[in-house]
Amino acid sequence: MAANPFFLGRLIAIGGNEDKVNELVVLKRVVREVGKPDYKVGVITTASEEPEQRGQDYQQVFTTLGAAEIKILTIKTRAQANDRTLAKTLEDVDLIFLTGGDQLRLTTIMGGSKTLAAIQNRLEAGALIAGTSAGAAVFSDTMIYEGESEEGLFKGRVLTTSGFGFVKNIVFDTHFMARGRIGRLVQIVTTNPTCIGVGIGEDSGVVLKGDGTVEVIGTGQVIIVDGSDIAHSNIMDIKPGGPIAVENVRIHSLVNGYGYNFKKRRFLIPSS
Repeated sequence: MAANPFFLGRLIAIGGNEDKVNELVVLKRVVREVGKPDYKVGVITTASEEPEQRGQDYQQVFTTLGAAEIKILTIKTRAQANDRTLAKTLEDVDLIFLTGGDQLRLTTIMGGSKTLAAIQNRLEAGALIAGTSAGAAVFSDTMIYEGESEEGLFKGRVLTTSGFGFVKNIVFDTHFMARGRIGRLVQIVTTNPTCIGVGIGEDSGVVLKGDGTVEVIGTGQVIIVDGSDIAHSNIMDIKPGGPIAVENVRIHSLVNGYGYNFKKRRFLIPSS
């Protein structure tokens, strides 16, 4: 795999609430990206408040989608996350799927654990990692974990911590259109224009490729928020809680088949 400054391996980030019953557009694409018919999948339900139910949901989905073997890892504590035997179950999987829920629960329980190390090892070995909602938010090195949508453009109201770091200088936000979260990513890129914000709508996702580009999949939209052309902001001059002014934030709206080049910060139109 070619070295890439943005992505550490094969990744698909999903915006949440993907169709699991009817057309399964996004999840079928996930399976297609695995690249083999007799694939093995490990499903990690740690982010969810109802991990057993989520496990059952994805057991059914991946059975329908032809998985040769499905391993459900219901990890609820750091002791479980550090269990060598549990981590070892991921050694031969082709796909690791991180379910939705609360991304802070996911990082708190799994951050720095043997299970996370096993996930990183599989990523480096060429396995595909896919996450939905909270399971996608943790891909970022800087991860949003709190911030009301209506307060996104007030200084300090968007809270971040370290994610799993599968991608660099990219911040994912999910359920993006349904929850009106544009202000959260504008604040992120205003405070650090090195970062690129990627807001993923429901039943949609981005396939991260080895050449530094992403392709949008699914039925909704993906919003790219680019702060590289910011000319002025008041972020340093206002107190916490104050409203943010910012000039020249670039925003792109992408749908299925469109893409974005993170190296060149360029909108990509489908070749067809």
